Amino acid sequence: MKQRLSTILLLLMMPLLLSAQVYCTQILSPKVMSLQAHLADAWNKAPVIELHSEQQVSISFDEMSHEYLRLAYRIRHCNADWQASSMNELDYLEGFSENDLPEGATSEATTVEYTHYELKLPNDDVRLKLSGNYVVEIFDRDAAEEEAMLLQVCFSVLDRKIGVDAKVSAQTDQAYNDKYQQLSFELQTPMGMIERPDSDIKILIRQNRRCDNQVFGIPPYMTSGNSIRYQHHPSLVFAAGNEYRRFEISSHKMAGMGVDRLFFERPYYHAVLFADVLRNRSYTYDQDQNGRYYIRNREADALQTDYQMVHFSLPVDKPFAQALYLLGDIQQANPQAAQSLIYNEENRAYECQLLLKQGQYNYMYALAVSSRNSENESLSLSQTEGDFWPTANEYQIFVYYCPFAGEYDQLIGYQEVVFN
Repeated sequence: MKQRLSTILLLLMMPLLLSAQVYCTQILSPKVMSLQAHLADAWNKAPVIELHSEQQVSISFDEMSHEYLRLAYRIRHCNADWQASSMNELDYLEGFSENDLPEGATSEATTVEYTHYELKLPNDDVRLKLSGNYVVEIFDRDAAEEEAMLLQVCFSVLDRKIGVDAKVSAQTDQAYNDKYQQLSFELQTPMGMIERPDSDIKILIRQNRRCDNQVFGIPPYMTSGNSIRYQHHPSLVFAAGNEYRRFEISSHKMAGMGVDRLFFERPYYHAVLFADVLRNRSYTYDQDQNGRYYIRNREADALQTDYQMVHFSLPVDKPFAQALYLLGDIQQANPQAAQSLIYNEENRAYECQLLLKQGQYNYMYALAVSSRNSENESLSLSQTEGDFWPTANEYQIFVYYCPFAGEYDQLIGYQEVVFN
């Protein structure tokens, strides 16, 4: 009887559990690599486009075979917290919510076979009618249900109705020119537009596009006329981190930046990076790309861009108490990058090998810690990379508006600010 009752309760709760999914950009299949999502024609810009504009989000990835696949995509509208909204497809889409993906292009003369796919949104098949957050899911029509989903990409549509004036300072509420950076910003709104800022406005802040340490739902510090200010809140103080490490694997013939040696061992070309060292004692200046990666082949065309097996090594005397991870968009280049590194007792070093497409990459080493803003784990750089106030970080500020009895979270403001 108790077992039957538990089963009934689980079935009743299932819709709630499913609706609680929080979306983030990620690869969901080992068959996919080199996922990138950005503003079209601007590889270093976040996937945020203006509503009813000519702007598009560009999504690209490789499926690791030459097989013919019937791939498709569907678009969902999301709330400010990246859970699926209750909006009907007819309200936020013009066209079909599910469409075939444009045909891919197969690689040529590469040691690793793949098919490259590209998608731009909106397009002739589907237009977006509302601002806010969206997730596009790409799947294989012919695969079994448990294997059908390949990846998901989050992007945002902006209907700019307010101004956002932001700044970052190393003079924080916790310390002066030390380990932290503090964000403060002001919303400039039309008079009388926002009656209840505490409940009608939702703020999302990300540092270098990271989701693990994002800040969501902080209250305003002060409201005066058409000005809403956010400052002197503990969640606006971020650990500064360090500049990203970099390496380049754009050639099969010459070792690029950060590469100790290249060799071929069937079936892959291998790139062994110089052994890394802990950087938690001093700031390392470098002109990095704040965690991004750029696909590039110095010797061939795009479809002849190959993959290399990249060897990472971080020597330490003894393993850390927490799990060690690679941090950066490299996790979207190969889904295995999201797994923790293994400590090699014989070599006394953390090591991993990742199959990566030729290009330039940013990365850092981070330890798993409890998040300050949620029950999920966050990543800390303090023991591996250090936290130093001069670090050139990017901050993305999303401002959502949903008045009393509103149906969805409108994205009415967005601003990127860089500390340098």
